[in-house]
Amino acid sequence: MARRGSLLYAAAVILAALDVAAAVYAAYHAPFPLRVSLGAPTAYLNIYLHIPMAWGSYLLYTGAFVSAIIYLVRGGEKWDRLVQAFVTLGTVYAVFTLVSGMAWASESWGAAWSWDPRETGVLLLLLAYLVYFALRSSIPDPDRAATLSAAYAVAAYAMVPVSFIAPRITQSLHPTMASFGEFMKRPEVASIFGARVLLASIVALLLAYLAARRLGGEEPPAWLRWVGLGFIAAGVVIGLALASPYLGGNVYRVVGATVDEKGYIVSLNVVGPEGNKTIRLPEPQPSPIQPPFYTGKGGEKVSSIVSELVRVENGRVVVVRHWSVALNAAAYPVVLGIVFLLLSRRPRRGFGEE
Repeated sequence: MARRGSLLYAAAVILAALDVAAAVYAAYHAPFPLRVSLGAPTAYLNIYLHIPMAWGSYLLYTGAFVSAIIYLVRGGEKWDRLVQAFVTLGTVYAVFTLVSGMAWASESWGAAWSWDPRETGVLLLLLAYLVYFALRSSIPDPDRAATLSAAYAVAAYAMVPVSFIAPRITQSLHPTMASFGEFMKRPEVASIFGARVLLASIVALLLAYLAARRLGGEEPPAWLRWVGLGFIAAGVVIGLALASPYLGGNVYRVVGATVDEKGYIVSLNVVGPEGNKTIRLPEPQPSPIQPPFYTGKGGEKVSSIVSELVRVENGRVVVVRHWSVALNAAAYPVVLGIVFLLLSRRPRRGFGEE
């Protein structure tokens, strides 16, 4: 039995590491839309970071809903433990979803918080499930606490479909799959996005299952604490690596570009720390964004480099990922590390308690 438990922990660590690697690959190499309504197109790399965690939170809360119904019908401590574990991990994922979405929105909507239906729906969803913990801890009788909190978990699940469909039934700034239909159908986009959603979902469910086993008193492997610290350290390294262009300064937003007939960049009109200025390249350079043009609203050709965040290094234009991508790619392994650290503790009364 102990060997099986260790294998499950090892599987969770390996899958989590693969998922973090997929997230980092997406941050560096995944395609992003050629043009967006506002802000830097690279901010939309958060499609591969934010959305899988959002879906993970919905999946975890669905697990809590199903487990709570089974507990209310059949009883059994294992189902109560699963409800607790699913709600706990679902809330962790929902917090990540809210914060990562705000970081993305600060660029793509012009403000971190706009009371958008999806933003508001996720906030209300999170608040609804935070009440679960307050309710459970306020009832001294364990059996009554388990029953009432399970009933509440069933009721709170009503917020999941509400938060999901809100931007579909009312005006919303939130992008939908329909708005990026052609982009999401690209094979390279679908493969990276699909891999992230699949891995993130499996990792979420496996961590919740392990959390339920810990609630039952199962002893964690001795090495799990070091795994948690390793994931946190990896998140810090990933964040610093992705944010390094900003640490060196001179990151500009392109507001205009002079290009030749081939799409080679001759000069850039940029906004940066020094204000507006024109950067002339020593010689024309191929655009780092392909294709080099898109068609504007008036039918004119517009350089694809416009709206991008860039650095000019040794006469070369280098596209810089938006800072929200660095933040969210770094935060994911840090969150996983914290979960592994919690799993590595030896609680007396329950998961995360002394």
